Amino acid sequence: METIKPNFICIGAQKAGTTTLADILSQHSDICIPPLKETKFFLFDEDYKKGEDYYASFFTNFKGQKAIGEFDPDYLLFPHTAERIRETLGADVKIIVVLRNPADRAYSHYLMTKKKGLEPHAFEEALAEEQHRKEDIKTRKIYAYTERGFYGTQLKVFLNIFPAKNFLFLVFEEDFLKNKAQTLKIVESFLGVGNESLPIDLHSNEAGEAKNEALRDLVRKPNFVKSILKTIMPSKAFRKNIRKFFISKNQQKVTVPKLTEAQRKELIGKYFIDDIHLTETLINRNLSVWYK
Repeated sequence: METIKPNFICIGAQKAGTTTLADILSQHSDICIPPLKETKFFLFDEDYKKGEDYYASFFTNFKGQKAIGEFDPDYLLFPHTAERIRETLGADVKIIVVLRNPADRAYSHYLMTKKKGLEPHAFEEALAEEQHRKEDIKTRKIYAYTERGFYGTQLKVFLNIFPAKNFLFLVFEEDFLKNKAQTLKIVESFLGVGNESLPIDLHSNEAGEAKNEALRDLVRKPNFVKSILKTIMPSKAFRKNIRKFFISKNQQKVTVPKLTEAQRKELIGKYFIDDIHLTETLINRNLSVWYK
């Protein structure tokens, strides 16, 4: 049996097109991305302690592809994963990072959390409450609206562990929205696979709201039924597919208001501008598209 050794990983950022990128790359004949896109293996102690064979077990669709890897934006938010990634995948693992205007990212994140029925506050109130919602990793990552946008602070940890040549940094607004086809060629080259004509007009994780809030809460929130199903169906990937099925059936499109330019500038100035300048230095790229 051929050994499964992932050789690339996309660490984020959340709400920056990583799911769409993963869905596109999954169609490539020489790229293996597991059915459960986010394994959380490097995030939680209880999973990481299970070892490399457990991690390899997620890649059930491996058929000898050259590029093998996963996409999980929680890894960027929690940089303790960097050392675990190096320990497990080696010092030469390739790392993709997609960054988005942190104000837009925070608002998109808020809308997603609101859609899931997990956020009772208005946007500004939710940002103010963020610092009081860090009792554990699972809670912290749900409400890390501004924290997930401190890219420079988080990337410093990864860049202290891995050399700069290991990284491919992409900017959502410039590389993904405006130049997706060329960017995909760059990604293919970075991963060491041939260029294929892949369908690129995918739109994953589009905005929407639940038709039935009771069904939404049953699927999304912790409850007795989910505890029973976890016992009956121990496969994390299978449970996630079942959950996605019910969510999609209970979803309806909705038009949500966008951030105004004034709101965006206020958020950048209040929370993000210093970290943006740090990020510019670390990735050696001008990010004025976010603040000018």
